[in-house]
Amino acid sequence: MMSLRNARVRFEDRLAIPETPNRCWLTSLTTAIGPVAREEIRRVLHGPSAFAGCLISYLLEGLGRLLHIDRAIYPDHALLSTSLYAPSRLANLLDTDLAKAYPDHAVLIRSVNAFSHLDMVAKSFKRWPFRVVWIVGDLETEWRNRRDARRDRGLLAQSGLRHAAYSGEMPEAVLRQCLRLYRSLYIEAYSPYNPDYEPEYIRLLVARHDIEIHTLSDGDAIVAFCALHGTADMLSVPMVGYDRTRPTNEGLYRAIMTVAFESAHERGVALNLSAGASRFKAHRGARPYVEYMIVFDAHLPWWRRAGYSLLAFVLGRAEPYLLRSAV
Repeated sequence: MMSLRNARVRFEDRLAIPETPNRCWLTSLTTAIGPVAREEIRRVLHGPSAFAGCLISYLLEGLGRLLHIDRAIYPDHALLSTSLYAPSRLANLLDTDLAKAYPDHAVLIRSVNAFSHLDMVAKSFKRWPFRVVWIVGDLETEWRNRRDARRDRGLLAQSGLRHAAYSGEMPEAVLRQCLRLYRSLYIEAYSPYNPDYEPEYIRLLVARHDIEIHTLSDGDAIVAFCALHGTADMLSVPMVGYDRTRPTNEGLYRAIMTVAFESAHERGVALNLSAGASRFKAHRGARPYVEYMIVFDAHLPWWRRAGYSLLAFVLGRAEPYLLRSAV
């Protein structure tokens, strides 16, 4: 059993099976369409529009709980915000008869987008538009020579911060400092429904080479870090943190993201920057793509299929607004 602080998840090989409690948007659809959706609604809407949006969210959350939409399994889900699949791996997952092994669970494929999985997006799978992610396809032509990218590299070079990378193992003190920076930003500043990692789980991901940790230090203190997760053709940045008590003109977020950009450029792969910070990412060559959750539920009773279908319909109607609001 591996647990986030806000969710319990059982793993069978690379298959994630959420259990209770489950209050993280990565592992709970009702949390994603409920409290997380309402947080976003209150950020971007006001007055009657916000009230109506929140009311719809409460109704959908209640319906989701009634129809057991959280009774699901997630293939190749490492509890990271973006799941990356090699094309052959995704094909193998679709050929695996998980429905027979888990007849009471929907099978959910996360993080599907038109940049990496155009054929899959084009097919008539039942899908939920979930969020908008930002992807740089070619770092050499789309990022490296942009004005903001040049300025970011200059900022990092002149910062005097020391860069270190950890893969396979990392000191306990480094792990604790990184998680403290992550929690300060993603849990305390953003949302308690973001994944709240236990140190033991991050240590496991590093040991398995699922992620590598990059840090920027000022003396003995780590002031910024990012985690990189990759396949043969793409990197993602599922975790970021920086010391929010330091002056903003130090540009710690810009500096640590430059480390991620440089890492992708050096490896000659695309970079998935996940969601949020749209202006920052667009100015550095990233383009927006709707990210979908693909739902396989044909083996379930009709009333449970109806729940996934209804929510796919409702969320599909909101997809144009999702893309407009992100850009």
